[in-house]
Amino acid sequence: MKAGKTVFISSGEVSGDHYIAGVVRLLREKGFCGRIYGMCGAESRKEDVEELWRGESLHLMGISEVFRSLGSVLRLMKETERDILATDPDAMIVADSPDFHLPLLRGLRRRGYRGRVFYISPPSVWAWRKGRAETLRRCADVLFPLFAFEHDYLRKAGCESRWTGHPMAEEFALFSADRDSILADVKGPPCKGPVAALLPGSRRSEIKPLYPVLSGLYKLLEAKGFSPVFSVAPGLKESARSYLTGALSSSGERYYEGPGRNIMSLSDVVAGSSGTATAEALFLRRFMVVLYKLRPLSYLVGLMLLRGVRFAVPNILAGEYFYPELLQGKATAENAFRAVMEWTGMTPSKRASAALKMEELVGMMGSPGACGRWADEILEVLR
Repeated sequence: MKAGKTVFISSGEVSGDHYIAGVVRLLREKGFCGRIYGMCGAESRKEDVEELWRGESLHLMGISEVFRSLGSVLRLMKETERDILATDPDAMIVADSPDFHLPLLRGLRRRGYRGRVFYISPPSVWAWRKGRAETLRRCADVLFPLFAFEHDYLRKAGCESRWTGHPMAEEFALFSADRDSILADVKGPPCKGPVAALLPGSRRSEIKPLYPVLSGLYKLLEAKGFSPVFSVAPGLKESARSYLTGALSSSGERYYEGPGRNIMSLSDVVAGSSGTATAEALFLRRFMVVLYKLRPLSYLVGLMLLRGVRFAVPNILAGEYFYPELLQGKATAENAFRAVMEWTGMTPSKRASAALKMEELVGMMGSPGACGRWADEILEVLR
């Protein structure tokens, strides 16, 4: 394959960077030797990528956070647009961060960029701001959604969408965890009872409101004989990492620095932030209490736009609240503890029924090999 071909990548969220890093790795393995450059997160930086900007710049959550960072985000968007128009990459691969990527793609198309655009994990147009489906149809050539229901909605909206499964289907088919080595890396008191994984999120805007709730849950669970362990997510911005590890160290609470799925795999129960962790919990067949807290402005806007919408992936797939969702004022340590106790106190027949439901929901995540199929489709264009 010619070395002259070029690919621009852009990821802001930790999960999106994870998927892009997987695609980049496969592109190289499959023979692509051209330039890959752009905005990278921690995982993509480990691959053969030329970093121009750090994806952590887009670790935003909620309307109020976007408003506060609007000036810097707009400057970054203009810089990115100028670079893409100047270098004219053969293809772009973007993931997540629709409030950044959709305006960027609109601007690029208006200014004449004609390269192929691949969008991994496109925005949830099925839930809110449905007009963005038209932007996706006009500005992106191929969409790689994570779920079948997203794929069906996008196809009906006239978008080119490809789906056979979630990328985690392959990751978890190959996943194994060494309990002893993971527990050896847990900082704080030794784990003596059943492990409970506490996941405060991957952005400071998630962590700050959720940490006090999870810290309260930590104490309640420990009093019941559990060994709660906080997960400090890889890819955290340094300010968020310092805030969280500082709070955990000063309180003497256990924590694990590494992939959240590692500590989740050892756990009897999981509690934490809505997001990728809910899909990971499902693949691990772990019960999870999902917590979601936003700043007041973000919550009010969401309340108007997302009325009746479920947030946790297993609940969306199930069409019911299979995992408890505790939003805003309901996201308290006491409510989360009550949900955990209800789960652990289930009768054997109810537990068996829940286990069957988990298997059914995992089956709805599709077949393994998504990243490989994405890489093959991108390679067809680059050839």
